Amino acid sequence: MQETITQVSGQITERWAELPTNRKIQIGVGVLGIVIAIAVAIFVYTRPTMGVLYRNLDLDAVAQVLEVLDANNIAYELSDGGKTISLNEQDMNNAKILLTRDGVPNGNYTFADALNNSMSTTEAEKEAKLQYLTKVDLENMLTSMSNIDSASVQLNIPEEQNSFLASRQQSSASVMLTLRSNLSHNQIEGIARLIANSVQNLDVTNITIIDSDSNTLYNGATIGQGYSMNDQQQLKFAAEQDIQGKITALLAPIYDEITISPNLILDFDQHTQVTEEYYSPLDGTNSGLLYQESTRASESTSYYDGAAVPGVDENTDEVPTYVNADGIVGESASEAADRWYNNNKSIANMVKNVGTIDYNNSSIAVNVVEYILHDQSLLEDELDAAGTSWEAYKIANAAPIPIQVDPSIIEAVQKGTGINDVIVLGYQEPIFISMPVYEVTMVDFLPYILLGILALIIVFVMLKFRRPEEVVETEPELEVEDMLERIEVEEEQEPVEETLEDIELREALETKRRIEKFVDEKPEAVASLLRNWLEEDWDD
Repeated sequence: MQETITQVSGQITERWAELPTNRKIQIGVGVLGIVIAIAVAIFVYTRPTMGVLYRNLDLDAVAQVLEVLDANNIAYELSDGGKTISLNEQDMNNAKILLTRDGVPNGNYTFADALNNSMSTTEAEKEAKLQYLTKVDLENMLTSMSNIDSASVQLNIPEEQNSFLASRQQSSASVMLTLRSNLSHNQIEGIARLIANSVQNLDVTNITIIDSDSNTLYNGATIGQGYSMNDQQQLKFAAEQDIQGKITALLAPIYDEITISPNLILDFDQHTQVTEEYYSPLDGTNSGLLYQESTRASESTSYYDGAAVPGVDENTDEVPTYVNADGIVGESASEAADRWYNNNKSIANMVKNVGTIDYNNSSIAVNVVEYILHDQSLLEDELDAAGTSWEAYKIANAAPIPIQVDPSIIEAVQKGTGINDVIVLGYQEPIFISMPVYEVTMVDFLPYILLGILALIIVFVMLKFRRPEEVVETEPELEVEDMLERIEVEEEQEPVEETLEDIELREALETKRRIEKFVDEKPEAVASLLRNWLEEDWDD
């Protein structure tokens, strides 16, 4: 194995030395490109995934965190002017445990800083410190949320009035968020309620939230003034999604495809109605419970003597006469009573729910489809008998076929949604399953081509780097007769003077010829002679 390696190495070195300079440069550039590509791939696939450990820290906190990380040999990266620290995701949990153990970071404004007061600190300064602590805590909480990159909070908390008659002013808050991704309506409302519950005397109506692009995310001043157009669209979309989910769950086991188009009418009108009702606390009577009574009585007597009434002019015209008794004309008496009753009182304050579905005016259209399978493998005999091709059969049966929907299906949709105006359309849609036609492409031959190329490369390398065998050319051995004939021919063609070597060669060849002739003619005698020689050698 070592010899093979040494041999191959030597041959490669020899081949490299034989290459021209431009060829060497091309090979070097190609090898360098391959090495760079491999290095880049290794770097990309082995590069650690970085995660943010802390963001928007002050420099004191950053210094404390880096000290702990350096002491434990944890690699990190700084960004955003050194205020954001990123770590390898694999080191994240270990780093958090170490930082928690050492109580780091503590560079942010904390509750201990707010309570660190001197004798000269006024109450107003103490209150300002607590307000600043609330602001910092809110910013840290908002920044820790996954969708928020940074947050800036401004609080307006009025001073409490000591006067008994002075009314307390409500606090307000303004928040600006730098978002990584969009927030949902529920998330924004949750942030507003978090801020309201974190600040004293702060209501959600006094909170305003915007993003870094000056888009208003939350405006508490509009609460109670009805839904905005965006809110109405979101509420309608949610209601339609709920209706579609109910219908889909109802019809999915029956049909293959369901399309739902709801037209929901939502009532966003605000209406408040107050009703007062009075009724007697006593059974069997409409009167209430008497709690106060006042009575008055008077009597009078009238007398007429025929004289003119003082202060009144006489009638100039003829006055009708009536028959009256002489003396007293009449008497009168009157009584009056005022009574106050206590009745039961019922006050009902009815506020109409905003955004409810008007089921009477809403409607739903549903389109259901049943798939009809046409398998070419099953219809092949039928098509051959009819003399129709598969393509013609598909064209003839491609149109959807309307079907009659069972009235119970429509009734089920009405009961499931509460909407009476429902229409359900049904169709049968053909699905054609063609017989697979296998087409031979170059992709099918690609594995064989690659194997062939690989085999050729292996054979080429084996032949290229195999040690060349020394070829020794040997003349074929000539028979004695051939050699004698050859010598005789040469003598006849070119007679020369025989030398001693030629004579010895001739005699040796003649002796050899006679021996071969003796062996051929008398093999038994030769065998006996050899046997005798061997026995003599053995005895010796």
